[in-house]
Amino acid sequence: MEIRFDHVVHYVNDPHDTMAAFQLLGFHPVKGGNHDFWGTYNTLCYFKNVAYIEWIGINKLDVTKEGSHPFSSHLYKDYQLGEGLSQIAFRTSSIKKVQKQLSEKGFKTLGPFPGSRKRPDGTMLEWSMLFIQHTHPMPFFIEWGEEDAVREKDLISKGMYVPDSKGISYVGYSVKEPQTTARLWADVLKGTISDTVLPGTEQHAFKVNLDSIDVYFCNENHQRGERPYIMGIEPRKGKTITLHGANYNL
Repeated sequence: MEIRFDHVVHYVNDPHDTMAAFQLLGFHPVKGGNHDFWGTYNTLCYFKNVAYIEWIGINKLDVTKEGSHPFSSHLYKDYQLGEGLSQIAFRTSSIKKVQKQLSEKGFKTLGPFPGSRKRPDGTMLEWSMLFIQHTHPMPFFIEWGEEDAVREKDLISKGMYVPDSKGISYVGYSVKEPQTTARLWADVLKGTISDTVLPGTEQHAFKVNLDSIDVYFCNENHQRGERPYIMGIEPRKGKTITLHGANYNL
């Protein structure tokens, strides 16, 4: 399966508050736009490999609540749980090929669904999304319709990404069955598993190495249930901060 790590979704009450906090930490976050179909809006922070953090909030609760799209349904559950990390996405150049491969493995998929967002300059950004329907938390897939080099050049030209050495290195999930979930992800995403600990802690975890990112699965029993709760950004300075319900290891 040809995939690359794309982004982390962090549900927050006000994406602009999180953007301001990251600016004070020395990052280059930017305004995103509105997802009218989901009743949401976002701000963003891009890193190397065209990966990014998406801080997403709800500005039309009735639209989010009544939406039938898997993404809006997940976000409404986030709203009920409160602020925190939501899920992660991997990008592909052929989402239909990914769907076929998943179906051949026996996984039930939802989509592909079209997605769009109005940028601050009024232009529309469009993409496709694919979801796995499963009892365990799973990532979703996104196809942008452009090569990474083209997207990166466009982001730089618009001032949305300033190239440097900063990157998203890992995401940690709280799950009920860490080993089982890790095996699922490794099977779906062609990753490798190791028995280890979460970086900077003594918390036992099963790590799945995927492309440019490691995903850790811990039996943390987090208050928001089976969701990501911590992420690491490199180069690390050895401190962890809690920001709008999520832990950032910086």
